[in-house]
Amino acid sequence: MNKRQPYREYATQAFRFLAREGSADKYINKLVEDYKKQQRSAGISCPTEAALMHKEKVLREHAAELADLDAAEKALIICGRDPRKAVEMVYQKNCWDELEWGDIETNVHFAEIQIPASVRQIYRWLNQVCREFARERGLRV
Repeated sequence: MNKRQPYREYATQAFRFLAREGSADKYINKLVEDYKKQQRSAGISCPTEAALMHKEKVLREHAAELADLDAAEKALIICGRDPRKAVEMVYQKNCWDELEWGDIETNVHFAEIQIPASVRQIYRWLNQVCREFARERGLRV
């Protein structure tokens, strides 16, 4: 458990991204709406084959982000209720702000009181969820 996992920071950012965007489906809808706004502002009123191809291109360009969201959602479902609570309280708290040094430790102590669970158990759950995210995302575990 003392060994540093190379995927932990990546997983942490993916869970924060999930908190900001809501879900992969919501993110896709946001991308599609942004695309439609661009089309309306350009004076295009009905979709054409070129417009549909552009939409597919936008989705391909955001494929990694969508895969992150999908893997984060699946990891939270697989790991269950208590690990999900730990992720929400530790990684997803204040998801719009950049993480500062000591934020995770502070959030763990907050979660320790709220869940309730020991600090060690919370870190185990976070490790479990990050490892499951890495597996779902196809990262080296």
